[in-house]
Order: sequence, then C-alpha cells, then structure tokens
Amino acid sequence: MNRFALSAAFITALAACGGDAESREDLESQALGDTVHAQVSRSAPADPLRDAPVRDAPAQAVRAIEAGTLLTFEVREDISTASHEVGDSFSLVLVDAAAGPSGAVLSAGSPARGLVTASHSSSGPEDQSTLGLRVTSVEVDGSQKTLVGEAQSADIETSTRDSGTRTAATIATGTAAGAVIGQILGRDTRSTVRGAAVGTAVGVGVALTTRGGHAELPVGSRIVVRLSEDLTL
Repeated sequence: MNRFALSAAFITALAACGGDAESREDLESQALGDTVHAQVSRSAPADPLRDAPVRDAPAQAVRAIEAGTLLTFEVREDISTASHEVGDSFSLVLVDAAAGPSGAVLSAGSPARGLVTASHSSSGPEDQSTLGLRVTSVEVDGSQKTLVGEAQSADIETSTRDSGTRTAATIATGTAAGAVIGQILGRDTRSTVRGAAVGTAVGVGVALTTRGGHAELPVGSRIVVRLSEDLTL
C-alpha cells in the first residue's frame, strides 16, 4: 500500500472514531435529560385544581305547585256576551298564595289570564244566553305559566240593582260546562258530546247561562281551579 492510501485510511479511521464519540455523547445527554425530568416530575407539588376529580354539578330541584292544589282567582273586569266574543282574553288575579316543595311559592296577587270559549246572546225567552270561560295561565316572575286543571266552582258577585238577573243565571264548571255549552249551542247529542270534550281538553271551564238578555260574569266574581298537573314555576 502506498503512502497516499495509508493516509486516507488513517483519516477515515479518525473520522469514524470521532462520529462514535459524538453519538455516545448525544445518547448520554439524552439519558441525563430524561432522568432530570423524571426527578422534577416526582418532586413537583400536587396541584389540587389539576388533580381533583371532575364531578357533575348537582341537579337543581324543580319548583312547582303540585297537582291537586286549589287556586282561587278573582275576575278583574266585567265579562259579558254583550262585550266579549270567543277568543277574547280577560284578566284575573290570584286571591290566596299557594306553596309547593323545594320552596315553590305562587304569591297572592299574581296576575292571571282567561279566555272566552263561548259567547251567545239570547234572541228571545226560549233562547238562553251562554258565556263560556276558562283560566289559561298565571304570571310568575314576568312570565305566563300555563294552567292545566279543572274549574271546581264559580261564584258571582252580585249587586242590588241587578241581583235578580244574575241570580237567575246558572253556572256549570269543569266537564259539565262543556256539556252545557254543547247543549245550548248545538241542541243535539253530537254537539253535547263535542262540548263536553272541549270542556275536558281545555281543563278549566265555566259556563254561565241565563234566559234573557246577556250572560255576564261581573268584576269581583271568583273561579276556583284544581290543578290536574304540576305547575312548574
């Protein structure tokens, strides 16, 4: 082997030795770094916010006035077949407060709304005037809550000047109100059944009838409703 070949071989051997040394240094540095990182991780204090188990938020109790509760409402305006048509609304107010579980309270004085479901003026002695009503909702924190229930009674507030006309009126409530409306307006069995179904569907119904003039529920009259479903506040 000539001198040039020996020199090249020697240089190549030195380069290989240098590369192995650098590789060993890289491996040693990486191992040292991993060891330091592991030691720091073991010695780091626990983070209670980071390590705390995730828990679901507790469910909030539903506030509601339970089914079966009696609610008494007072009519705040005169309602008559002379002034109100089917679909017209009218105002009421809750007379007595009602309470339920989980702190549910329906305050006395809460505004309520009603709906006219029938309005028929008498055309003669044999034709009865008929006024159908139902309580539809009560206001809670500025929002109207739908009532599902049935009217138990309706009391007419009379006055001396026209007590004769009003005491001659007949009041039916609940399912019977639907039947009365069907009988008077339809005069046949089919209408009676349909009227009863309407009374049941709408839940809270009152029918007021009289032989002459206009059927009227004056301001101050009261309607008592029994809830059929919970009233969620």
